[in-house]
Amino acid sequence: MLLNGVYLTYTQYRALIDPHNMDTKQTRKDIGFPNKKEWREEPAHFTKDNLFIAGHHVMDRWETDYMKRLSHIATQNGGHVLELGFGMGISADLIQKNTDVKTHTIIECHPEVAQKCKNKYGKEIKDGKIILIEEFWENIVDNLEEEFYDGILFDTYPLTEEQVHKNHFWFFKDAYRLLKKGGVLTYYSDEEQNYSEEHLKKLHEAGFNHIGQHICKIYPPENMYWNEKTMIAPEIIK
Repeated sequence: MLLNGVYLTYTQYRALIDPHNMDTKQTRKDIGFPNKKEWREEPAHFTKDNLFIAGHHVMDRWETDYMKRLSHIATQNGGHVLELGFGMGISADLIQKNTDVKTHTIIECHPEVAQKCKNKYGKEIKDGKIILIEEFWENIVDNLEEEFYDGILFDTYPLTEEQVHKNHFWFFKDAYRLLKKGGVLTYYSDEEQNYSEEHLKKLHEAGFNHIGQHICKIYPPENMYWNEKTMIAPEIIK
C-alpha cells in the first residue's frame, strides 16, 4: 500500500491512519522497531512535508513552529551548538541563521538523512562551521569534549518501545557533562503542558536544577503521531 510515496504493509497503514488506534506507543509497536543495523539499511523516504523510515513517520512539516522555538533556545548563547538528529533539516536551517553560532555539530545516524545534510551544507561542512558525525549518538557521545557546548538540541527518533515519548531521558547525563556552565539544553519533549514526575526526576539525577519551559501552540493535522495543541519546549540550564 502506498502512502505519501512510501510503501507500507496493511498493518503499518492501519496503525498510521486509524483514528481509533492513535496511541503512539501501540502504533509504533504495531509497525515494529528495527534494530540499529536494520534502521541504517532501510531507505529514507522524503516528501515535501514528511520523512518516513522503515514505515515509521519520523518527522513532519507541521513541527516547524515548534522547531523554531527549540532552535531559538539552543542558540541563545551563540557559540558552539550540538544538534542530535538532522531529520528533515528544519532545526538545522534555523540554527544556521543565527550568526552568533560559531560551530554547529550535527549527529545523524541514517546515511541517507546525513547525505541530505551534506548536499545542503557542503560548503559549511568544508569550512568547519558544520561538523557532521554520521553515527548513533550513543556510540560516539563519550568522544565529545566535556563542557564545550553553549547549547544542545536533542531530537532523535526512538528505536525501542521503552524509548517512545522519553528517549531524551537517556541523554540527560551526557548533556550535563557536555554543556558549559550556563549552557542550555532543549529537546522534543513529548509532553503537553507540564513535566511528569519521572521527567523531572531524570533531569535532577543528571544534575540539572534550573528547569524552565515554554508552552508552545502547535497545529498538527488530524490523526498524527502528536494530536495535542500544545507541547513544552524545555529550557534546561546547567
